[in-house]
Amino acid sequence: MLAAHILLHGFGQRFDLSVPLYLYLFAAGGVVFLSFVLVVLFAGDQVGGKAIEYPRRATPWLVPIARSPWPRVVGGSLGIIGLLTVVVAGFFGSTTAFVNPAEYVVWIFFWALTVILSGLVGNLWYLLNPWTAIHDAIARFRPLRAPWRLPEVGVWPAALIYFLFACLELTSGMASRPQIVALAAVVYTVVTLAGMVAFGRDAWLERCEAFSVLFGIIGRFGPVEAERDERGRVTAVYLRPWGVGLLKPMPSGWDRVVFIILMLSTLAFDGILSTPAWQDFTVALEPVWLPLGQFGFFFVRTLGLVLLTVTFWLVFVAFMELVVYLGRRSVDMKVTVTAFALTLVPIALVYNFAHNYSYVTVQSQYLIPLLNDPLGKGWHLLPAVVNFKPSFALAQASTVWYAQIVLIVLGHVIAVYLSHLRAGERFRTAQRALLSQYPMLLLMVMYTMTSLWILAQPITQERT
Repeated sequence: MLAAHILLHGFGQRFDLSVPLYLYLFAAGGVVFLSFVLVVLFAGDQVGGKAIEYPRRATPWLVPIARSPWPRVVGGSLGIIGLLTVVVAGFFGSTTAFVNPAEYVVWIFFWALTVILSGLVGNLWYLLNPWTAIHDAIARFRPLRAPWRLPEVGVWPAALIYFLFACLELTSGMASRPQIVALAAVVYTVVTLAGMVAFGRDAWLERCEAFSVLFGIIGRFGPVEAERDERGRVTAVYLRPWGVGLLKPMPSGWDRVVFIILMLSTLAFDGILSTPAWQDFTVALEPVWLPLGQFGFFFVRTLGLVLLTVTFWLVFVAFMELVVYLGRRSVDMKVTVTAFALTLVPIALVYNFAHNYSYVTVQSQYLIPLLNDPLGKGWHLLPAVVNFKPSFALAQASTVWYAQIVLIVLGHVIAVYLSHLRAGERFRTAQRALLSQYPMLLLMVMYTMTSLWILAQPITQERT
């Protein structure tokens, strides 16, 4: 299990830093600070509704495509094929994660690549969701009427499911067992389809389907924006700058704040698991968890994930208290915290890309030779791919390190910019907006340095 985790997250070699690591961290933090100065100079006078206005360009040629059923048909078909691959390969394929396509589909192409592409393009899960495709296909032949109304529970069910999914990946020790992954996919399929039938398709997707909520948030970062009429029909499609969609209104609530914090904490915890500090911590606690066997392993990791999530939440809320205090304006705390929480999304996106860099550039290529014999039955479906050798050109440790620096800094700079615009909208005067952003600047610099430190642990070493 540990070997599989190292295979998916490690790089094999370590990059010998030319200068001490702390200089990289302070330099990255300095760039984020400099970006704050530039934002104040060039966008510091924007207040009120004007602060969150953004340019967009109409693209009429995209409207017929958006109205056409074919993107949903093609995307839904791909989603169903992916789901079937996970189930069939998971149950009937090899028990070794490295040679089972189910592991690649779930952890690389879905959990890493689809998230990255949705940030770059838009909400691709809207098209790929296999459960909506199955529900809609059934509804074409037999109308489905929901017999019950879903209670007003916000997105707490989605947050819980997202946390459980993170536990499957990070704390259960079973993420590298294809049969467990397939079983989880089957259970989630049954629960999701039953929920959509019982409570209504859209109601279930918007509140309980964790990945629809997740990609709905991520899709706000993308450059594509669609407007719809009362019947849900697309009336116009626009292109906008990346990130500004996070300034658009979203239902407020602590449930949504917790969901966004989970996006950050689960990624951070995934990185922390590869640090020597966590390894030392685990070894130190061996007398506690080792007698409990697999449950002890699960308990220690889950406790670590919960504590990290609570810490992230407490730190963010504490800084938001300072933001509101310095803004010197009576505001709805829940609405304000929700609005500012969205400005953290760029950090989650770039950290996801940086952390999964090797997943996307190298590990994904190992699926190609598996296409010849996906179930490990001795088949020869595509003999031409048997001798395929993955390219490591983009996965040298030095390349990975500098790519991660650029990504992390870029994401935090965008977050600083969005946070300042949001402050101008919430606090109404340029002076109050500027004062309110000093705590957020400190938080962003802390996030930048902490993220780089976590990412540096498995691939860099100090020059001796």
